[in-house]
Amino acid sequence: MQFENRQDRSFLSLLEMEEQVQKELGDSALALTEINKALLEESIDNHPAIRKAEVYSKIDGSLRIMLWQHDPLARVIDRRSSFYLLDAGEKMPLSPYFSEEVPLVSGDLNDEDLALIASFWQSLKQDEFYQQFFTGLHCNEQKEWTLFPAKGNFKIRVGKPEELEEKLAKLKVFYTQAPAPKYLNKLKEIDLRFEGQLICRKN
Repeated sequence: MQFENRQDRSFLSLLEMEEQVQKELGDSALALTEINKALLEESIDNHPAIRKAEVYSKIDGSLRIMLWQHDPLARVIDRRSSFYLLDAGEKMPLSPYFSEEVPLVSGDLNDEDLALIASFWQSLKQDEFYQQFFTGLHCNEQKEWTLFPAKGNFKIRVGKPEELEEKLAKLKVFYTQAPAPKYLNKLKEIDLRFEGQLICRKN
């Protein structure tokens, strides 16, 4: 058994995974031909930190198990719990072995909110300008979003998560006009909520 990704940033203990597989197999005296590889693969796939598993037998008669772990999009902190957010809005428990440095998402979030936020963060990964731009997102009780940039002590008010592409385009234009750092340092917030407008409010 081996991890095919995240070897140096593993959410899992290989020993624990091996023990889980042994528990699934039960009788250690089972012949290789008696092992239901498809069922074992499905069982491993169901682990919340595993994205994909491949189980097959080698020519020498041994069993080979290859594991790929999830790469979380963000870490969610709400009133009930804290967990990682995955590509389709699924939840992945935090790990005692490794803490991923990802954007923080907060608010009272339901499954629909999580799916929307996951889709949003995936879209940012496709845009070189925005890949590392934001470090956090807060969703308030009115389901309005506030974003927090990696650089600067201000917030960016998005409002309802509608027409996000247009709102981000406005923000990109603002930044590509190269505002002076001393001007950005004076900002309290940037407001993208209004059509055709970008409003800067100072401290």
